[in-house]
Amino acid sequence: MHPTTRLLLGGSLTLAIVMGVGRFLYTPLLPLMQRQYGFGPDVAGLIASANFAGYFAGSMLAALASRGTSRRLAFQGGLAASVATTILMGLTDDVTLWLILRLLSGLASAFAMISAAGIIAERLAKVGEEGRLAWVFGGVGAGVAASGLVVHLLVDTIASSTLWVLIGAITALLLPIPLMLVRERDLPASIRKADPKRRIPRALPFWPLFVGYTLQGLGYSVFATFIVALIKTRPGIEALGDWVWIVTGLAILPSCLFWSRIAEKIGFAAALAAAYVAQIAGVMLPVISGAPAAALVGAILFGGTFIAITLLTLPLGRNGLGGRGFAVLTAGFGLGQMVGPYAAGMLVSAEADYTLPLAASAGVLTLGLIAVLWAIRGRTA
Repeated sequence: MHPTTRLLLGGSLTLAIVMGVGRFLYTPLLPLMQRQYGFGPDVAGLIASANFAGYFAGSMLAALASRGTSRRLAFQGGLAASVATTILMGLTDDVTLWLILRLLSGLASAFAMISAAGIIAERLAKVGEEGRLAWVFGGVGAGVAASGLVVHLLVDTIASSTLWVLIGAITALLLPIPLMLVRERDLPASIRKADPKRRIPRALPFWPLFVGYTLQGLGYSVFATFIVALIKTRPGIEALGDWVWIVTGLAILPSCLFWSRIAEKIGFAAALAAAYVAQIAGVMLPVISGAPAAALVGAILFGGTFIAITLLTLPLGRNGLGGRGFAVLTAGFGLGQMVGPYAAGMLVSAEADYTLPLAASAGVLTLGLIAVLWAIRGRTA
């Protein structure tokens, strides 16, 4: 296997384990957990927010391990801790321990993802292959789709606690592969010729972009937490709940590569605005229609944009604020996604159904789009 392919495979598996499973397995298991343990939407939202809070804290701490041995240890430790916390979720029924485990899982996923992405991005940049980082982020979709399929196949025969342990054990078996493949080694020079027509990112005014990305964190997190629970409350299409999440994962797989190609043709800012529009449509479809097609198309549009929006946003703002743009954007996104699930859970507990929080999240995403368009207008003024 070519050294670049090995590195990309290791990175993709890392994100499948720590994001697709470690971070997002909670979504397809949530309805089953609620049936097994009897907790309400308010507790469900709180557990999700604990994970996002851990990710926020971990993304800030990961900046302290930006090079060399410390980054390597952050990657290894984060990967192993993500697997461990997934398994441990199935070994307790205590809500306090769940909150602690999801917090630690968020920390672990941030450490592993940011460290792995940093190692891979640096190696690719040295050989002029930065665009291939999109393949790494497709691993999130692989983890979402694979774990969602396991839940779908076993949901009627195995308890949620057993599924946490089973899927965590599968990731433990895969663990040695990324540990072996993700290393800070030089890659062979690229033999591909540069495309002179390829568009490159042009920085946007920072603060409108920051507002847009913070609102993206808030808006996307509601759909990512509650979409399966929403579909499973709809008479006649309950069986689609698991498939909606599987389709979301499958849509993530090619999304970063797709949007990277679009950005290179029409510009990164224009592609970012288009991705917001597609995501808003995806969130609204299951709100305005109870038809199975609306749920599935919504899943495709959502899965096809939410990781890609991060991939498009960071190049437009990472050099802002004297080079601190990446950290500040990540902080804003993290704060948004901490608030989203908790607020949505409280709305549902106050006699609303899941439709209202999803509609509200679409409104929040629309405000995020307006902020992005304001940033684009400010750059061209």
